[in-house]
Amino acid sequence: MDLFTKFKKYTEFSMGLSKEVCELIYQDTSFEGIVFTGYDLNNSSFLEVVFNRCDFSNVYLSGASLCGSTFNGCEFSGNIFRKGNADYSSFNSTVLNNLDSFRTTFNESQLFDVKVSNSKLELTYMDDSTFSEVEFENTEFLSSTFNNSTFKNVKFINCCFENTKFLNITGFDEVHFVNSSIKINGELKIGLSSHEMKNLINFSISQ
Repeated sequence: MDLFTKFKKYTEFSMGLSKEVCELIYQDTSFEGIVFTGYDLNNSSFLEVVFNRCDFSNVYLSGASLCGSTFNGCEFSGNIFRKGNADYSSFNSTVLNNLDSFRTTFNESQLFDVKVSNSKLELTYMDDSTFSEVEFENTEFLSSTFNNSTFKNVKFINCCFENTKFLNITGFDEVHFVNSSIKINGELKIGLSSHEMKNLINFSISQ
C-alpha cells in the first residue's frame, strides 16, 4: 500500500467513515516535503521519524505520539494537539501557528530557531528541554511548565501566563518578556516589562 493510500484509509477509519480497522505507525524512517493537510493523524504514532520540510497545516493531532522525532523546516498551523506526546523531539527552523495544545508533553525536547504564535498551551509540559533562538508571540500559557529547562535568547511577545512554572531553569537572563501579562489570584496584570514579569512569574534558577 502506498503512503497516501494508507493516510487516506487511516483518515476514513479515524473519522468513522470506514469500518476497516487501520493503524498508522511509523518508526525510524523519514519523510521529505510531504503535505499532510487533509489527513487525520489522531492517535497515530511517528516514533523517531525525521520530517524535512513537511506541512502539517490543519492536521488533527490529538492523541498522536511524535516521540523522538525531528522536524526540520516544517510548518504547523491550525493544529489541535490534545493528550499527545512529543517527548524527546527536535524542532528546527519550524513554525507553529494557532496551536491548541492540551495535556500534551514536550519533555526533554530541543527547539532551535522556532516561532510559536497565536497559540494556547494548557497543561502543556516542556520540562528538561532546551530552547534556543525561540520566539513565542500572542500565546497563552495555562498551568504549563518549563521546569529544569535551558534557555538561549528566548522571547515571549504579547504572551499571557497563568499558573505557569519556570523552576530550576538555566539561562533565565536570556529570557525576554515583551508587553506580556500574567494572571495572579484572578487579577490580570497587563503590558508588563521583562523586569516586571521576572519579578512576578513563578521561577527559580538552577544552581
